[in-house]
Amino acid sequence: KRTTKIDPNKKCVEFSDGTSENFDQLICTLPLNETVKITGLSIDAPPDPWTSVLVLNIGAIKGPRCPPYHWIYNPDSKSGFHRVGFYSNVDPSFLPESARERASAVSIYVERAYPGGQRPSVEDLNAYTDATVQELTDWGYIERAEVIDPTWIDVAYTWQWPGSTYPSEATRALKEHSIYMVGRYARWCFQGIADSIRDGLYAGACFRND
Repeated sequence: KRTTKIDPNKKCVEFSDGTSENFDQLICTLPLNETVKITGLSIDAPPDPWTSVLVLNIGAIKGPRCPPYHWIYNPDSKSGFHRVGFYSNVDPSFLPESARERASAVSIYVERAYPGGQRPSVEDLNAYTDATVQELTDWGYIERAEVIDPTWIDVAYTWQWPGSTYPSEATRALKEHSIYMVGRYARWCFQGIADSIRDGLYAGACFRND
């Protein structure tokens, strides 16, 4: 379900399908800025910036120069993306079952960064998609795109202004209402997957001990 509102006083979570759930204590992994927004809590410190990312997921016929790597950073692409990754180089299960025996198929993700929340228009998205597919074709990474699916990640990377107190003030205000922020985006810090799993285990242990 998609959370649309958290009432910190009534301790109630509301969902987009019209249902709701009450809570005594809430473990929240939503991005910190989004959680502050949907709780309506007032934080004195100015919000910190973030970066959004558009991901183009592409299923294609593999080109003659398709790299064997998991991902490649591309600082000078003409169409504007900064990274290309190859799902099917990680594991064949990222391909449809019917294509796993074919050495000619490849599944790709292409990432482009945007200032936080500045989602491109439909027209800009379509133009960028066409330019990206053409560039990957020109590079020989793909011969032909068979399916393209864009995904918008609003909070992909989080940042802090020098001397920022926003994360500590926000998490403290939420904790005062029994809302506990857990994980990379909830705590507004950069960390790996292992650290996020650790956060979840620690949070679970704390509640279990209570």
